Amino acid sequence: MSLTHHHHGSDHDHDRPTPARALKVAIVLNASFLLLETVVGFWTNSLALLSDAGHMVSDVGALLIALLAIKLASQPPAGAYTFGLKRAPVLGGFLNAIGLIAIVIFICLEAVDRLQDPPAMEAMAVFWTGVAGLGVNLGSAWYLAKSRDQSVNTRGAMLHLLSDALGSVAAIVSAIAVGFFGLPLADPIASLVIALLILIGSWPLLRDTVRILLQRAPAGLDIATLKETLLAFSEVLAIDDVHAWELDDGQAVISVVIKTRVDTLAEATALSDTLRAALHEHFDIGHATVECRHADAPEPDVAC
Repeated sequence: MSLTHHHHGSDHDHDRPTPARALKVAIVLNASFLLLETVVGFWTNSLALLSDAGHMVSDVGALLIALLAIKLASQPPAGAYTFGLKRAPVLGGFLNAIGLIAIVIFICLEAVDRLQDPPAMEAMAVFWTGVAGLGVNLGSAWYLAKSRDQSVNTRGAMLHLLSDALGSVAAIVSAIAVGFFGLPLADPIASLVIALLILIGSWPLLRDTVRILLQRAPAGLDIATLKETLLAFSEVLAIDDVHAWELDDGQAVISVVIKTRVDTLAEATALSDTLRAALHEHFDIGHATVECRHADAPEPDVAC
């Protein structure tokens, strides 16, 4: 029985796509549908479809950023880039967030005009395009989920897909309202709903990328608690300097200067290793630099 179970698990592992492959499939599906939705949106004069297409731009961008992050993560540091290019996805996310906010402004301005003078719309074409978009987004999200990748980038891309699925639902509802109930205002109203969804999805992305680029301490990392953890070690007399930042979301880096009374290099090395292990255990910090200075040593002329 155990052999059969093991073989069954191996089949599941074999069928599971790698995160990179799942992202590539999702990119092809969403980029193809983006082109289709844009063409149909202009043909049917549907702002709901065009605004949903604008949202799909964010999906494709988020998927590309996630794929780029996976590629860059495998590249070793070289030359002047001592951390490698791990922050490239953060720059991409920042530009993507700025683009999303510009799309929101455009949709809102256009929707206000259409609320005053709603144009005619091909409701059935909008309906079936919305249904197709819903299928593409849910299918892409399902395939990404099959990879079981728990990275921040992949989870963020999946959230983009699921939020865009809600945009497709809004387009479907507007088509039904226009086609069956003669409510032309439903299209610009649905567009405003989609714009709100884009804003809700893009604001945390903008906030987080700005926070990382400005080298703020990682969210959820309490510097006071971190200091207390280090000071709990009897060898640590004081903490002179602490810097904490992120290369990418979830990739924390810290440097700390402590005062101690250890006398030998071997003791200082052992203490540094102990403190790095504590930082990893309590705060999940994988890259920490700990400098040990003797309590009687003079202060450096150059401030850290």
